[in-house]
Amino acid sequence: MRAGFALIVGLALCTTPVVAQGKVKAAATPQSVQVLEMCETFAAGDVLAVEAAIAKGWDAYDQESESPFVRSYAGSKDVPGLGYANMFALVESYPQNTFGYCRVDVAEPAGDGQSLIQAIQQLDRYEGEAIQNGDGSFASLTGADGATDRLLLAHWSQEAFVVQLSINTIKAAAAE
Repeated sequence: MRAGFALIVGLALCTTPVVAQGKVKAAATPQSVQVLEMCETFAAGDVLAVEAAIAKGWDAYDQESESPFVRSYAGSKDVPGLGYANMFALVESYPQNTFGYCRVDVAEPAGDGQSLIQAIQQLDRYEGEAIQNGDGSFASLTGADGATDRLLLAHWSQEAFVVQLSINTIKAAAAE
């Protein structure tokens, strides 16, 4: 009886690593995409953008604006594997449109710049062109499927990593 039990325990221990291999861990979102997603929240005019950024580790806050039609924000974060990021965002309200803008700058970035830009370029929600040359990696993108309400520039060089996003949204009442 003991030999049979020992055989079962031995087989169970041998098969455990095989079972564990079947589990696939989801790949982490690249840091450049995480920065872009934070910028998208601000540029889209999300009223909870500051809270969302803080929840993701950003030191984000409202800035005093010069007009009731302009909201501006700033923030910073030490982005692991990329560097210290500074963010500026604003949302301007017009009678028929809302214009949102967000820019993140990382001076002297770390990491593989080409893969950081490629991660952004490969997002299904954007399309456009990218250039890699001796100066760095650069992307000029718009929203996919002709959604030209989103304009995105991203670049990486030895001196800087930049994400610059503009979103022009037609207000619901103006769309009707």
